[in-house]
Amino acid sequence: MAGLAAQDLLQRDHALRRNFPVLARLRYALESIGPELRQYIVTSNDEERPFSRDQRRWVYTSAKGLNNYVGFGTDNDIEHDHYPVLRQRTFAAHAPNPHLAADHETSLPSPKVLGGPRGRRLAFRPASVVNVSAMSFGSLSPQAIQAINAGARLGGFLHNTGEGGLSDHHRQGGD
Repeated sequence: MAGLAAQDLLQRDHALRRNFPVLARLRYALESIGPELRQYIVTSNDEERPFSRDQRRWVYTSAKGLNNYVGFGTDNDIEHDHYPVLRQRTFAAHAPNPHLAADHETSLPSPKVLGGPRGRRLAFRPASVVNVSAMSFGSLSPQAIQAINAGARLGGFLHNTGEGGLSDHHRQGGD
């Protein structure tokens, strides 16, 4: 116990631990289980105002000069909050209603401009929100890569070549 008190008094990184060591340790303990409490009891990470928990976490890590990249994913309810969701269905039980389907000319451009926030000279907005993510060239056959790239051409979206680089199989007209 005396060791913890000495550690709190001598450290220089956290003013809260230096001035109120017991309360600070209690706060940090509650903060460490905060995501579980919010998820199951109170709110989600993006409902707090004026800044959400995720925004504050990003600011805190940036202020400390640490890596502020966060993992891919979302806490948002994409099933019910008017997000466009594309679902693959190979074998439908019945034909879709043709009045609900969009025609082939309907486009949904990406909301982000790649390279724009950093002022890149060749910044651009991808033509589609649907794109092919990176796949290792060694794990796919040449025919599979050709088919994927041809599909990217037909759909008007980008094809990330993955760690194997650009091959002739990637040159079926897809960008």
